[in-house]
Amino acid sequence: MSGTGGLDPATIKPPDAVTALRSFPRRWRSALAMVADDPGADELVRRRPDVSSWSALEHAWYVAELLRRSDERVAQLRREEGPVLGADDPRRWVDGGGYGDRGLEAALGRIGEQAPKLAETLEALGPDDWLRSGRLDGADVTLLALVQRTVADTADHLRAAERALRSARRGG
Repeated sequence: MSGTGGLDPATIKPPDAVTALRSFPRRWRSALAMVADDPGADELVRRRPDVSSWSALEHAWYVAELLRRSDERVAQLRREEGPVLGADDPRRWVDGGGYGDRGLEAALGRIGEQAPKLAETLEALGPDDWLRSGRLDGADVTLLALVQRTVADTADHLRAAERALRSARRGG
């Protein structure tokens, strides 16, 4: 997921990013509530639509990790001049993170912790902080671009989690 599936990252302004981050815990909980009363909910959130796609639970845990890492990267960009930020490997995060062993409520709780934490970090930034830059995955990235990508990716993964749940409910 790269933020290109729906929301254009370049259109996200700093206040919009903060607003979106504050809304994500509610939006994730609401989106995944479609299975809350289903006795087979645990199995549904773990079911992958196909071998190359993630389950709703994996999308949720990925987002929790993305938000945590983004907060760390914002802090690193603020304290260091031109840092090299750790490379992203989302497949490794999901496949190696043991997320399948953890429940949906824990994932939603983590999103509920990490999204407002990142929003608070962003609210403390000065105008020049948004222009600070470093290197990520071999390319220059500004703090603003990093945040834009995080918000767009979080929204994309929310839509993907909803699709995965719809597929699981259809028996896919």
